[in-house]
Amino acid sequence: MVRTLKTHSKQILFSSLICILICCLVIQPQRYIASVYQGMVLFATNVAPALFPFFFFTKLLTSLGGADYLGKALRKPVSALYRAPGSSGYVYVMSVLSGYPVGSRLIADLYDNGCLTTADARKISTFTSTSGPLFIVGTVGTLMLHNPKCGYYIMLCHFVGALVNGLFYRGKRSESLPAQIRAETTDNILSSSITNSIWSVLIVGGYIAVFSMVVDVLDDLGVIDALAEPLAFALEACNQPPELARGIVMCLIEITRGCQTIAACGAPLRYAAPFVAAMLSFGGLSILFQSMTFLSHCKVKVSFFLISKLTQAAVTFWITYALCPIFL
Repeated sequence: MVRTLKTHSKQILFSSLICILICCLVIQPQRYIASVYQGMVLFATNVAPALFPFFFFTKLLTSLGGADYLGKALRKPVSALYRAPGSSGYVYVMSVLSGYPVGSRLIADLYDNGCLTTADARKISTFTSTSGPLFIVGTVGTLMLHNPKCGYYIMLCHFVGALVNGLFYRGKRSESLPAQIRAETTDNILSSSITNSIWSVLIVGGYIAVFSMVVDVLDDLGVIDALAEPLAFALEACNQPPELARGIVMCLIEITRGCQTIAACGAPLRYAAPFVAAMLSFGGLSILFQSMTFLSHCKVKVSFFLISKLTQAAVTFWITYALCPIFL
């Protein structure tokens, strides 16, 4: 009965939010169609060209047994540290190279191939959900912060934070399943990899476009400023610009615009960098839903993944903050 009431309450809340978004779209169509358009342009010009090759080649590599080969090389360290199968090392390496949400997509692929159990998928998701070097160093470090060195520093802390975060969720050693990759011809593998990758990329693009509008709606309704006000008060007490709080709240929804706001707020790098690193580790609701598109297929619950991302953000923040005097 209690569970039914909770589910019903969530449905009412979610439906109310959707109704608000629809009303805003009807009242100011030009404003919010432009928001969606900006999100689609960002996706088409920056995200899709960078993400599609990684989706395609990692899918192809998984189908050809690449996870097994790399997993053998990394089996001992990941087994000792995380009590996870060797294939989790393959997922981590590909996530580090590719960024969100490739790690989650690979977990789903391995689950479909019978290589992972649900317990494995939950465990692996806690340390293989990372942003990629192109975004961290190229977009955030170079274009936003105008400091490539800081970009590399944030990237290092971000990747280490993910590895440390996984230690909190290692749990009991689970029995991994043998790989059951279906025998296919090369043509079928290529065709299925392309088709699967196109659909995956389009899903990511849909979330980017929708959350681009969500950010503007919440901003126009004053929700972002209201949520940022208590944090802004605390930051002002530490002689930090209140706009930093606004950027943090925006990051909780959509990471790109939030990082841009933090970078432009005028805070010194030793204060801005830990918040940027933490928010990159959390990823925002947009990344959360992108990842859950794949992880839900493995029966990983949203609540579990959300908590793991929050702990990852906290760990990364303190690592970045503690090392700032040395590197920045």
